[in-house]
Amino acid sequence: MNINCETPNKGNILIVDDLPENLQLLSDALLNLGYTVRSVTSGRMALKTVQVKRPDVILLDVKMPEMDGYQLCRLLKHNENFNSIPVIFISALDDVFDKVTAFKSGGIDYITKPFQIEEVVARLENQLTIQRQQWLLEQEVSQRRETEEVLYQSRALLASVLNSSLDGVAAMEAVRDRTTGDIQDFRCLVANPVIARALGNRREDTIGKLVLKKLLSHLDPELFDRFVNVVETGETLQQNFYDKSGESSWFHFVAVKLGDGFAITIRDITARKKAEFQLQQQAESLELTLRELKRTQAQLIQSEKMSSIGNLVAGVAHEINNPVNFIHANLRPANEYFQDLLNLVKLYQEHFPNPPTKVTAQIDAINLDFLKEDLLKLLNSMRVGTDRIREIVLSLRNFSRHDESECKRVNIHQGIDSTLMILQHRLKQTRENSEILVIKDYDQLPPIECYSGQLNQVFMQLLNNAIDSVSAQCMEEQGEIKIKTQLISNNRISIKISDNGLGIPQEIQSKLFDPFFTTKPVGKGTGLGLFISHQIVVNKHSGNLYCNSQIGQGAEFVVEINTTTNC
Repeated sequence: MNINCETPNKGNILIVDDLPENLQLLSDALLNLGYTVRSVTSGRMALKTVQVKRPDVILLDVKMPEMDGYQLCRLLKHNENFNSIPVIFISALDDVFDKVTAFKSGGIDYITKPFQIEEVVARLENQLTIQRQQWLLEQEVSQRRETEEVLYQSRALLASVLNSSLDGVAAMEAVRDRTTGDIQDFRCLVANPVIARALGNRREDTIGKLVLKKLLSHLDPELFDRFVNVVETGETLQQNFYDKSGESSWFHFVAVKLGDGFAITIRDITARKKAEFQLQQQAESLELTLRELKRTQAQLIQSEKMSSIGNLVAGVAHEINNPVNFIHANLRPANEYFQDLLNLVKLYQEHFPNPPTKVTAQIDAINLDFLKEDLLKLLNSMRVGTDRIREIVLSLRNFSRHDESECKRVNIHQGIDSTLMILQHRLKQTRENSEILVIKDYDQLPPIECYSGQLNQVFMQLLNNAIDSVSAQCMEEQGEIKIKTQLISNNRISIKISDNGLGIPQEIQSKLFDPFFTTKPVGKGTGLGLFISHQIVVNKHSGNLYCNSQIGQGAEFVVEINTTTNC
């Protein structure tokens, strides 16, 4: 049986056995499987070794000189620093008495010699898994305690802020009709003393009560429908309202959606309104005075200014008229040209198939690679411009419009292979770059329900970036791009595209999927590729796209999507 190890340093194992050949056998086998192994030949040496560095698991022989395995295990279990280390006994003793003694000594498992390395690894992994789960549980308990403390402090702070605020603050929960689901009223969940007074009740009599609809029926019945609109649409509502009944007449409030209800902040602005009214009266008086002054001034200087004003207006009109006419005249044809390019790209996408066998045979018959290379040479002068235009138009199209391609079940491997075929000319050896080796590790995947054209565009972007990274690094070793697909759960798959290129600095990894962000030289990239790819994976397929990279160790982009998509 072959046991594959994908993760190095799976665990720190201490082997205690007085027979060197047993130590050698176990050590070599576990080291090859990725474990960190230390081995000693006696119980006393084991105690010293444990004190130097605590192991994750101890594999312990029973029969040893000076101190047997039972004694060593008891000493470890009586030491509070080491009593949690799992001890697995490995012995040729097969009697029930020996096994019972081992477990009474504190052992957690017992393996009988001769043993199979697969059995040892399985039992090791079982104990390591239990340790990891215990550690995760302790971390979760600690985090929950911290969260509870933070929550307690937050509640205390919130209560302090609410009670000391000069503004009225409240949170309302919608009360819906059970049959129709329509909002009938709002229940007050939180209210500070200020807003309770504004509602005409004590704070204790306000919380938990249906008070809003009754109150608004006296103030402004239309306000209730506006609060309902806040809950149903999520739009923020803020306005002033006038209350004739109280001492304070003017209020300003802001209502925002909060769960299935809204939070509202109310401020008394009566003093401000009075000041505004006084200022308005003063402004009107000053406006009348200013008008009189301007009329008098105009009469005095009209004759002197009319000529210069006329020339100034004519000059300004002339200078503005030309660029405005130029822009206006070019808007329509520019729009038509752009629409034509978009339609051409759309037509290309709609008619880009995975070639059938007959077409593949014809491609081989006409030596398509030679024709493409020769055609590129013939059209080099046009390609410099047209390729760049098509790239920009394609990126902008996906950035600004929804793709109209069909959602259906496809073989995701075919999409990757077709993308690799398109990029074959970039993978081959040229005068400037050596050949790039593509290593494919495909898992058995079910048909995936997706927008295949858009996912192919994602693969094209990620593979192009990988090729650029590998080509940009001057390496003596072989340039490689690895593509690995995996079924990570019953209804979710991952596609990993990694390279051994330059890698991506940690400080810019968070910006990779921002629009118009690029690390390429001017003219080499639009900064839209990864942004559009992220939109396709996350928004269109409810998936995830992220990057793992370190400088000098290449980069890995991971696409995770569900096998079924609600499209």
